Amino acid sequence: MKRLAVILIFLILAFGGFAKTRHLGNYSYINTDGPINIAVNAVVAVKFNKKAYLPFILYLGGDKGVNATIDRNSIVMEYEGKIYHLPSYREWRENYNEDVYDLSLFSKEPEHVFPSEMDIYKFQTDVDFFPARNEGVTVTNVLSISYRIGAVTKVYFKNPGVKKGDTVKIKVFDRKNKKIYGEVEIKF
Repeated sequence: MKRLAVILIFLILAFGGFAKTRHLGNYSYINTDGPINIAVNAVVAVKFNKKAYLPFILYLGGDKGVNATIDRNSIVMEYEGKIYHLPSYREWRENYNEDVYDLSLFSKEPEHVFPSEMDIYKFQTDVDFFPARNEGVTVTNVLSISYRIGAVTKVYFKNPGVKKGDTVKIKVFDRKNKKIYGEVEIKF
């Protein structure tokens, strides 16, 4: 009996430490188990997965006591064991002209409602890694987040051939301290 109890405790501790993504419906996902909390609107990337670049809208914030600085190199997508980095703004702008259309597609979907975990943040909406040409938003290379100040940004990854039924992970790290991170899993 003691042996069974020890095994049960070990399994609970072993699996309790893994980050858990929750699917909120309409291709919205959230994970608040890491120091960086992430909610993502993946509806356009999933429904239009043949695009040259996959668009996501990330909502980012930090746990209590966490301050993080995130740059373009701090956000990656993992797919089939490979890591994909964000393109530079210049590369993306030269090779992709569907950004205004993407905004239109996002706006036609029902509004994504994220749980109360994301309600604590005052989101910065005046800066974005990949603003559309028709937005009055400043292009940035760095975002800062904390316990009360969050950030909303669009991110694009070059499409590695994602198909319906596949899963990708988006991981976000503090640019100087990799122990400050968050990740979210998205099912296509």
